[in-house]
Amino acid sequence: MLSIVTEDKTAALKQYCQEWLRLLSVSEFSAARKMLDKPNNYGILWTEHELKTAVQDYFDNNEPVSFQNEEIANCYPECLESNDGSFIFGFYLPANGEITDLTVEFEFSQSGGSKYAATINDVHVL
Repeated sequence: MLSIVTEDKTAALKQYCQEWLRLLSVSEFSAARKMLDKPNNYGILWTEHELKTAVQDYFDNNEPVSFQNEEIANCYPECLESNDGSFIFGFYLPANGEITDLTVEFEFSQSGGSKYAATINDVHVL
């Protein structure tokens, strides 16, 4: 659960997603998974297997997948706030030595006060 206690909510969301990328880059997939509080609307929690499969599908091969801790600002982040106070934060996934066209779409749903539940809605090419 993410707690945002600053006025600059976008900065807090960037920091959260940057930490998720850092964990992927050092193969701490279990810790990255624990940053997700709930499955998406399809019941999917984006684990190591789902993430690597998305990257392999993107590159159209079964080669080993690596993730990089690229600065989130270089991954073309976009943040949208919904009327209900939730946020959608998307950015391109850095994998296999490049910033791919795969968009990671996080959703942060307000769950009371300054608390937000995090999920990944999807990883897809727009």
